[in-house]
Amino acid sequence: MRSPRAALLLLCVCWACDDGGSAQPPALTDAAMPDATVIDAATGDAIVEDATVEDDAAPDMGPMPPPIAQPAEQVPFAVDQWVIGVVQAEDGVLPQMERGRFFPPDAGAFAYSLGWQALELDVEGRVPDFGRGIAYVGAKITVDAPTRIVAQLDRVLELYVNGVRQPGDVYGNGRMRLPIQLKAGNNAVAMRTYGARGAPVIRLWQTPDEIVFNTADLTAPMPRIGDANTQYVGVAVVNLTAAAATDLRARVVESDVWTATEIRWPGIAPNAVSQIGFELTPKGPIDVERPPEDAEEPARIPVTIELTSADLAFTYQHTIQLDVSFEGAYRRTFRSPTDNSIQFYGVQPPPDPVEGEALGLVLSLHGAGVGGLGQARAYSAKDWSYLIAPTNRRPFGFDWEEWGRLNGLNALADAMTVFPIDETRVHVTGHSMGGHGTWHFGVHDAGRFAVVGPSAGWESFYSYGGAQRAGGPFGRARAHSDTLQYLSNLADKAVYIIHGDADDNVPVSEGRNMRDAVGAVTDDLGYHEQPGAGHWWDGEASPGADCVDWPPLFELMQNRTVDPWTLEFDFVSPSPAYNPTRSYATVASVSTADRDFRLTSARMDDQVVLVTDNVRSLVLDGDRLMGLGVTEVVVDGMAQAVMAGSMYVGPASGKRPDVQGPFNQAFHRPFCFIYPDEAPKMAELAAFMTSQWALIGNGHACSLPASALTDDVAADWNLIHLGRAPEDIGADVAFMPDADGVTLNGDRFEDSALMYVFDAGDRLNASLSAADGFEYLLYRVIPFSSRAGLPDYLVWSDDGGQAAGFFGPDWQLP
Repeated sequence: MRSPRAALLLLCVCWACDDGGSAQPPALTDAAMPDATVIDAATGDAIVEDATVEDDAAPDMGPMPPPIAQPAEQVPFAVDQWVIGVVQAEDGVLPQMERGRFFPPDAGAFAYSLGWQALELDVEGRVPDFGRGIAYVGAKITVDAPTRIVAQLDRVLELYVNGVRQPGDVYGNGRMRLPIQLKAGNNAVAMRTYGARGAPVIRLWQTPDEIVFNTADLTAPMPRIGDANTQYVGVAVVNLTAAAATDLRARVVESDVWTATEIRWPGIAPNAVSQIGFELTPKGPIDVERPPEDAEEPARIPVTIELTSADLAFTYQHTIQLDVSFEGAYRRTFRSPTDNSIQFYGVQPPPDPVEGEALGLVLSLHGAGVGGLGQARAYSAKDWSYLIAPTNRRPFGFDWEEWGRLNGLNALADAMTVFPIDETRVHVTGHSMGGHGTWHFGVHDAGRFAVVGPSAGWESFYSYGGAQRAGGPFGRARAHSDTLQYLSNLADKAVYIIHGDADDNVPVSEGRNMRDAVGAVTDDLGYHEQPGAGHWWDGEASPGADCVDWPPLFELMQNRTVDPWTLEFDFVSPSPAYNPTRSYATVASVSTADRDFRLTSARMDDQVVLVTDNVRSLVLDGDRLMGLGVTEVVVDGMAQAVMAGSMYVGPASGKRPDVQGPFNQAFHRPFCFIYPDEAPKMAELAAFMTSQWALIGNGHACSLPASALTDDVAADWNLIHLGRAPEDIGADVAFMPDADGVTLNGDRFEDSALMYVFDAGDRLNASLSAADGFEYLLYRVIPFSSRAGLPDYLVWSDDGGQAAGFFGPDWQLP
């Protein structure tokens, strides 16, 4: 029996990473599989696999799992000679790389408009300094047999292996790992690297394993003494096989502490990395002996996880160690409704909470490069409130927009379920990038928060960094980013701004400008400018860091409340896809996606008057209105009696909040890439997008060949179809893609690519396709960025965008 090996366990163990958890080398056994609670990956519901089984029969656990293998040694992989070419003016490499035509030249050659030199990496794999621009690093590698490589690629934009593309870790955090598969014979390996964030790092290890657990990239909780709540652990799994690993079963092995559990996952793309989650259900309240104060190691609880699939020759098992929390700030994990991945937030609990007493909640948003637990530890404990500090998926993540915002709101929802929270005493604050996030959450989710308190925050990408505003459908797709346009939503909020007047990272002008702009909206405004203070500053005012744990801000929070169900509001939103709801009213669809919608509500005795602008249909919460003593609601002059349940106003057909568009919204709920079985280029695209989502978003993406798509997957996941015809995916659209291009409303676009979203009943599905030989165009619309807003449909070519726009409210082309 050969021996698989968990990823990088000897080289990159993370004992107490702020952004994940703790780990140790594995202790593998050949123990038999225990009974388990089986959980559906999409819904989180328990699965009854065989309701007719006899009481004394063994439960149906599916196919017999492959045998558990022993760990194998993972060894560094040496490359005989690297070469480097630095871009000075013309970049002749990228066009050839995109088309799979690049082969690394010899040292001393001048090729692809670049001069190439021999390159020696240091012992840590660092590339010598080449400046702040772009450089290409390549090698010709010859092997006698197919070889599996696990790679650390820091500050690498993209990897190309024999023309197949993979993303790199542009931020260079040192914990990401990617698969490389070398064929027998000659191989061309090349990387597009980026020097502005520091020296790129390239490290390679050889493994015989089909998959590896990258425990350096672990999302794990810190179990709290006395806590019996279910949590989760997420592990980046690197698939080194040439085919999708389907029907994965992620199990926790029963122990004295943990119940045996199982979560099913549909599949991971070939040659890709994706996060896989495991359920941690304690058998009772966590009870561990506290170590002495002088102990070198914290108390830890082991948990053994294993992953199996009929497509794998072995069951892969690994034991990790979870740090136990006795007091102070700690990590809590939850399953994200966005993509079913495991995410965490730091918790700073009150020092002595009284059982059953509802307390306040402060949502704190971290700055770039900061982790959630470190953010929580920057604050002192408050006896009147919990404080939670989520991540926006990574320390840099999504700038608290788009998926970052969703993750913050999901963490908030989890905390309000787990802790005793008074919904009228919820506040938002944050520092730097989190200060921008505070503005973003404040204006788009004003109904949730009583106090909006940014520290060293910036208004938008347009004021901070000088990004150019996009126009037309692209501008509308990312309209939410322009925070200044939605400040009117803060009219009934308390706002408190903190900034250092010597801030050399976020200029104090950002704070001053926002003070002036908000001052035109509300008089409930506080402003503190710390003399001589830079970006991060501390003093004697607070036990925490003064720039975030500022006493006047928290005194304001303690004394302010919000009415989430107010009947008096004026609410503006860019789209029902971003936020459709204010109090009792949810906008289901708008008349046109080309501008914002507005809701203005006022109460008159037992009547509510609601005036709308650019609203085609909406849903009113009749139960809530009745509970508030409202008997009649007047919408745009039309009166109707309040009834129990959901009250629909306007057409119920067409676009809905979760099935709305634009394109990015297809990735706001669990999604699965579906590609034709005999289309290797589409399988490669699925792998690239899967890995990109894992690297940027610490996320999970399902991926399957079309033959493996089941009705259950189609019901539970948004399907992202790659290279499939409209008639094969049930898309009733006016587009006519073929092998040579796209026809749209009689207009012909040769040598082009096409993307669009479409209504699939309860799901928003999407499609991407390209003319034969132009599949490389599809890599130019990878959506996983806070600044990558795309409309409902787009046709593009090497010459740029050819057609773009939004479908009408009934999914018709304008």
